[in-house]
Amino acid sequence: TSPGPVFLKQKRVGKKFKSFHRYKFRTIKENLLQAESSGGAEYENKMTSLGKRLRHLKIDVLPQLFNVLKGEMSFVGPRPEDSDYIALFQKEYEIIFKVLPGITDLASIAFINETVVPSTSDRPATADTHSALPKKTKLALAYVEERSFFLDLKILSASFLNLVLSFPAPFREKGATEKKEMRTIIFNARAQIIFVAHSIAIIICNYAAFWLRFDGNIPAKTFDLFLSTIPLVFLVRMGVLYLFGLNRGLWRYAGLRDLLTIVGSVVTGSILIWGAITLLPWEGYPRSIYLIDTVLLLVVFAMLRSPKRVCSILTHTGVGGRRILIVGAGNAGEMIARDMCQDRRYGCRPIAFIDDDPDKRFKKIHNIPVAGNCDEMEKIVAEIHPDEVLIAIPSVKPSEIKRIMNHCKLLNLPIKTLPNVAATVGGNLSMMDIRSLDIEDLLGRAEIQIDDPALSEKIREKKVLVTGAGGSIGSELCRQLAVLQPKQLILLERHENNLYQIETDLREHFPGLKIEGILADICDAEKMDLVFSDFRPQMVFHAAAYKHVPMMERSPLDAIRNNIIGTHQMISKSNLYGVDEFVLISTDKAVSPSSVMGATKRIAEMMIRYFDSKSQSKLVSVRFGNVLESAGSVVPLFRAQIKRGGPVKVTHEEVKRYFISIKEAVQLVLQASLLGNGGEVFVLDMGEPIKIVDLAKKMITLSGFSPEHDIPIQIIGLRPGEKLHEGLFEVGEEVQQTQHKKIRLAKKRKVSVDLPSYIERFAKMDNHTSLEEIKSLLKELIPKYQYKEAFPLPNLQVARKPVEKKTTSLTN
Repeated sequence: TSPGPVFLKQKRVGKKFKSFHRYKFRTIKENLLQAESSGGAEYENKMTSLGKRLRHLKIDVLPQLFNVLKGEMSFVGPRPEDSDYIALFQKEYEIIFKVLPGITDLASIAFINETVVPSTSDRPATADTHSALPKKTKLALAYVEERSFFLDLKILSASFLNLVLSFPAPFREKGATEKKEMRTIIFNARAQIIFVAHSIAIIICNYAAFWLRFDGNIPAKTFDLFLSTIPLVFLVRMGVLYLFGLNRGLWRYAGLRDLLTIVGSVVTGSILIWGAITLLPWEGYPRSIYLIDTVLLLVVFAMLRSPKRVCSILTHTGVGGRRILIVGAGNAGEMIARDMCQDRRYGCRPIAFIDDDPDKRFKKIHNIPVAGNCDEMEKIVAEIHPDEVLIAIPSVKPSEIKRIMNHCKLLNLPIKTLPNVAATVGGNLSMMDIRSLDIEDLLGRAEIQIDDPALSEKIREKKVLVTGAGGSIGSELCRQLAVLQPKQLILLERHENNLYQIETDLREHFPGLKIEGILADICDAEKMDLVFSDFRPQMVFHAAAYKHVPMMERSPLDAIRNNIIGTHQMISKSNLYGVDEFVLISTDKAVSPSSVMGATKRIAEMMIRYFDSKSQSKLVSVRFGNVLESAGSVVPLFRAQIKRGGPVKVTHEEVKRYFISIKEAVQLVLQASLLGNGGEVFVLDMGEPIKIVDLAKKMITLSGFSPEHDIPIQIIGLRPGEKLHEGLFEVGEEVQQTQHKKIRLAKKRKVSVDLPSYIERFAKMDNHTSLEEIKSLLKELIPKYQYKEAFPLPNLQVARKPVEKKTTSLTN
């Protein structure tokens, strides 16, 4: 349609870097090299009308069949490129050009909408170098690494369907607006389309049954019988299809269950038709028609639902997505693998299973091999190079996760897992259920469920007050108490944002529960009187406390006021207003304290023992160690440091701490409230202490990095008030096991000191009180309190110059 040759020869580089001339149909009018190198609108404007169509359908590449016949190219293979482009990715093309270049490849499918690909120029186009070309190179590498006959078949199928039938392509981003609108119209008219398809299938299959029965020559009388019975056949078939729900299904998700439903509906319809025709005055209806019609209809209904699935299988190569190694070839692993294979939007694909069952070894599930067992993981990873490890064993124990991690520790791969086994009951797992493996999965602590009828009976229909309700422990306490349906739940919190969040959360999830949020400080005596007199709580869970050790070393007076004076006030108000039970949340830092915070919590425990015999309220304390994921704890701190690329800061190589999840701690606190008679200090079973440096290493590994190599660990030294090791019991403290296997009792010790007089002395302290005075009084009350150097307090007293008064006037 324009002057010039029909064919275009372009110099390209192929296998083993041999140059050759690639043939194409010429699609532009003039200045080929200049236009093609510039690309964009200029190239579009210089294309002929026929050239645009050839280019759009990619038919301009058909002359490359001559290159295939000459042995220079293949049907499927990496895209042949200009030498200038290859120079930018020389290392990659040394691998890519181990195979013949091809007419179509993964990049051709991915960039099917690309109008122009710069192909001949003095220097590469900047835009393509920084956007499309690296992606194409990556896809070419992926093809070379994973090429096979079936992959080539999928690429050819995808190319045909994508280019000719405009099917969606793997890796291609959102289609044009027009196509999306058309798909929306088709989707909205889905019910009507299904109705028409079923109607046509029913009529044609019934006619075909007569045609086959009489070898294509239906007698006139029998044809009249067909015409008279087809309305009945149609109505029965459509009614049964409706009852079986086959007019509502999404055909692209059709599977074995749908096939069984089709069989059930068609057979049921055939039986009903046989019964109706037998009872009604229709004679001479051939009995073989029932069987032939049933078989034909089964085949047609199945075929109607198969094209979308077949196209998906043929076009979904999966190459270029994240490569997933699945640990566990059971039901959960099979469901996850199937979901990955069916939905390309996830951008990942399973490449192998690992399972310890010897009967599954070297078998295939959805054409994915079971490569070996966990002990062979390092060898398998070295061979198949996964990007991610997925533990698809919902009931996996923490000890098993640790074993898998030990095999993975040198692999530098992110590890993900599935939810608890309960999540798989009654439904299918999908990619949406996958979550990152977290440090809680490695603690080895079984989840506790609140199913004690005595606890439910105790909390139900009672007014319960929670102090520090917006904190980590307090908010979880509120959630678990809400499940037990108290008469009223009173949330006491001094921080408005925290109070707003927990109150909003509870009102959303427990709309029938009576909730009262109160913004107040436990040190405000007048406000506490109002709260207790107005609401008259029957149980108090006292979670409000200052907990950060270094911060309380800098602000010891605040720790005294909140943890000692505030706790004393809550105990006093509980006694004064007739509270049945008061539960104090304590900490392992109260044992042989070395910090101001630990010492103040120790005194709070002493108050429980001292005032229990003098109070009408039952007072108990529950002591436990560090809580995972609590505000300011080490786990979210480490996670943030890893996200920034490190370093992860650890105070000392030998520091050990006890850890417990928030949920488990609160569950055990509620259980402990059942056991106390008053004055007890209950201690939760925390398992074995964990080295903080080991915790840091595991968190780095779980994030897919190598400790020290990718994310450094920095030792910064112990902070003021910190100890190397925390204990759960005092030396010589008598320990007794309770009825609950995870709750122990630090047996009662008589508090021999005049505790009220000390509390009064603490109450008299003000901003002029020195750090030495504060720590000396703590030491006097707690002989085991050990502290080293005095941490300097900031000078809060600022000398102010008198301000001279000046008279001013409006005119001035």
